[in-house]
Amino acid sequence: MSRVLYCWELGAGYGHTAAFLPIARQLKTYGHEVIFALRDLEYAETLLAEDHFCYLQAPVCWPDGRPLPPASNFPGILLNSGFNDVTGLYSRAKAWQSLYTHLQPDLLIFDHAPTALLAAREFNIPRAGFGTGFFSPPRISPMPNIRPWLRVTDKVLSTIESQVLSTTNSVLARLNTPPLRILADLFEISEDFICTFPELDHYKQWRSANYWGPTILQTAGIEPIWPSVGAEKIFAYLRPEYPGLEILLKQLRASPWSILVHIPGTTPAFIANNSSANLHITPQPVIISAAAKQCDLAICHGGVAMLSAFLLFGKPLLALPFQLEQLISAQNTADLGAGAYITAESKNPNYKAPLTELMRHAKYAQAARQFAEKYADFSPSQQATDIAKRCESLMKNTYIKGSS
Repeated sequence: MSRVLYCWELGAGYGHTAAFLPIARQLKTYGHEVIFALRDLEYAETLLAEDHFCYLQAPVCWPDGRPLPPASNFPGILLNSGFNDVTGLYSRAKAWQSLYTHLQPDLLIFDHAPTALLAAREFNIPRAGFGTGFFSPPRISPMPNIRPWLRVTDKVLSTIESQVLSTTNSVLARLNTPPLRILADLFEISEDFICTFPELDHYKQWRSANYWGPTILQTAGIEPIWPSVGAEKIFAYLRPEYPGLEILLKQLRASPWSILVHIPGTTPAFIANNSSANLHITPQPVIISAAAKQCDLAICHGGVAMLSAFLLFGKPLLALPFQLEQLISAQNTADLGAGAYITAESKNPNYKAPLTELMRHAKYAQAARQFAEKYADFSPSQQATDIAKRCESLMKNTYIKGSS
């Protein structure tokens, strides 16, 4: 039996853990042990207890509450995540190294875990990246502007990257580990499991990659029960912290559609205040495949997994991103012609207008169906099997340094 350590360091919610769970289950059936080192333990027991997976708190940089400038490139994300402080970064790297020493893993999986990657450089352990690709930047220098609608010069991008590289190499020197030539060398890994489709890759214009397809997060839940009022069906998966939530629900209540909304963690009082004959709200997860099959259109925040789930059923989408990663995914979906999006910064947003546009014009559903036909052979279960088998092959061989 071999041991796999899944490392998640940055980000929020349960999507990271849930995305790797099908692969972890497959590895377990092969007789391997999987341990989760998680940034956020809130959903750990809910997600992992049934399979008896062990989980630990990951060494992370806790925000101090001060507002941070928006990152213009991946090094900017690192700068906002503790790569501006040698002392703190060194301490967290040592903590990760202690985990590696005590757990003795045979494979390291990094899901948006740059400090964990840094700490692993002196260990002779195979390592692999995992995720949508947003946190696996192209291996170039300087790394590209991730807000192309804003003008950021190469000089600014290079300055940010040089600052992060300097901090990183200072920590590596204290760890008696050779320095990085460029920051992209941090991602020297044996395999990069980029779990998306090429059209939805956040860095699609900067790389050619081996895409493993999206990890569809959820198969469990309740069957969708649609309001009897309204003809066309809309399914919405919304977060309670979305800034425009109540305005959106108000406009949906005044629409002619039958709408089912899943809002995790919402209260009975909120449901009572915001429901109507044509709009039902449930805090319980809904079987996404069933909702995608039955609806005419979907609303979500633009996560790759949710977008993919509905596109694979040929359904157009309205994305309501309130994070940069979601915004780029929403733009990619719009570029496909299969959806539209409204940014969180929009003042007095008119949600009904793009929904009406998406419903009335067949070109959006046609583009979504073309996407679904292109990837008709994609199987989430087969994806989990393929990734698990590749993990096995990495563990069977000694570590070969290289970048995928």
